[in-house]
Amino acid sequence: MAMTDTEVAEGAAPGATGLSQPVADLPDAWPKGTDHKTVGSWFVAAALVFLVAGVVMALLMRAQLTSADADIVGDRTYRQLFTMHGVLSVFLFLLPVWLGLGSAIVPLQIGAARLAFPRLHAMAFWLFLGGGAMVVAAPALSDVFHGWALSDPIPVKLGLPGQGPDFLLLGLIVVCMAAILVIVNVLVTILQLRAPGMTLRRVPVFSWSIMVSGAVLLLALPILIGAFGLLFVDRHYGSSLFSGFTGSRGGNPLVWPRLFWFGAYPVLWALLIPALGAVSEIVATFAGRPLFSRERASAALVGVGVLSFAGWGSEVSTLPRARVLFILGALAVLAPVASLVLNWLMTLRLAGKEGDRDALRGRFTATPMLWALGMLPVLALGLAASVVSAVDAGREAHANYWQAGQQHALFFGAATIGAVAALSFWGPKLWGRRLSAALGKLEVLAVVGGTLLTVLGMLLLGVQDMLVHTSTFDSGDDWALGNLIVSAGAAIVGLGLIVLLLDLLTSILGRRGRAAGADPWGGQTLEWATPSPPPIHNFDALLEIRSGTPLLDLRTAQPWAAESESTQSESDLVPEGQSS
Repeated sequence: MAMTDTEVAEGAAPGATGLSQPVADLPDAWPKGTDHKTVGSWFVAAALVFLVAGVVMALLMRAQLTSADADIVGDRTYRQLFTMHGVLSVFLFLLPVWLGLGSAIVPLQIGAARLAFPRLHAMAFWLFLGGGAMVVAAPALSDVFHGWALSDPIPVKLGLPGQGPDFLLLGLIVVCMAAILVIVNVLVTILQLRAPGMTLRRVPVFSWSIMVSGAVLLLALPILIGAFGLLFVDRHYGSSLFSGFTGSRGGNPLVWPRLFWFGAYPVLWALLIPALGAVSEIVATFAGRPLFSRERASAALVGVGVLSFAGWGSEVSTLPRARVLFILGALAVLAPVASLVLNWLMTLRLAGKEGDRDALRGRFTATPMLWALGMLPVLALGLAASVVSAVDAGREAHANYWQAGQQHALFFGAATIGAVAALSFWGPKLWGRRLSAALGKLEVLAVVGGTLLTVLGMLLLGVQDMLVHTSTFDSGDDWALGNLIVSAGAAIVGLGLIVLLLDLLTSILGRRGRAAGADPWGGQTLEWATPSPPPIHNFDALLEIRSGTPLLDLRTAQPWAAESESTQSESDLVPEGQSS
């Protein structure tokens, strides 16, 4: 319904006079510590701290393998670093960074004033932080599983003395429980607190991806919680389900990897899904048009979520009878990801046909778009490597570095680059300051280039049959070149991430970044119709929602306003490339 000029929302995009409605459900004065944007930012900050720890561990491992016959760390320490690096990368970085971004952005995108249970969300963060502290403290208390890698069969007769394994298992249980609380809160918010007119079919693609990812995690994380709990029972209460710790009670070490991957495989896909949703939003925004097919993009995300449960056995080498079924499942989940990539490419192709090429060139060099474009080759390499890995499920590719290369491209590299793209895109909205454009281009070059170099080196080592847990090698093994490539790529990625963290500290905490404004990118969804950073209640008034892109609808309906907005967006984008 139409509004007068005095009723226009304070943070509405330029020209947003009309097609608006007042917000009906403004919350009471929630404490700032329960504001979803604040709690989401806490999750992101904690994830970045744990990322630093994971990167340090990765660099220590690569230092050990940079040259033949190196003796920087022993075999047992190397395996513990391997385990802790994987744990931190998945459970303490990718999981909380997407929980944080989803918590902060989803209510803004769906026009909600708050999360459904604000205090529960704050409690979940402190629960997560406590669990993360337990995980990080585990190696200091005793050897963590004596160098056992988390996805391997439990060694028979392994006593596992000390409190380190207990802290690791209990810490992971607490982290997963905290994640479940966050997911339930976000899902209830999407289902119950959407603004009038925001039907499920109109939910923005990123919020849709968070909903799909959350549904997968709700099914998968309890499996991991149960597995970690049963392993704890094995250690302390006399059972021998996984290992036969006593060696005489019929325990089967092969049960553990099957149960672990039954939960962990869909979790890995669930942490990639938000990256796919974020890049979908970025591509559409900087293309200046909706996605080529928003319906197909949403369906593809659902397809990834559903099929993520079908290929878990492809990660286990002891299931020969069901091998064909798991191969088909592992291959099937790649199809919707490939269709989503084609959707992005068609969107860019149509933008090139319909728009001013010079203007598009300026928009395509904006930092968030560079991150999105940088994700494409990493994702494509991961998809190609996954085809080989799936076809060879249970054989050599899953015992050597080919599997590590495939996972680092698809699950770690693409998901991490997508997370950084999302931070670059929505960070100005959440914190009111832009990151440095000049440093941003350096970060993209280092992280994307280093990731590609790392993955290619790992695939080369896979072809040369270097086992994934090898802690050292002889000069006669012919693995020196591949390991040097991987180590160089890891060092470049580490450098890029250090620059990114310094950029965040100086631009956001140091307040040296340029003021963002309400809509720095020419956005299409509701979060760009409120000030940056948004007020605690998010909106004073909302645009009338007739599709999933209400701001784009406004520009189309009011050409005179569209011209004003276009002018501002370009003036914001062009100087960005000149800022430091």
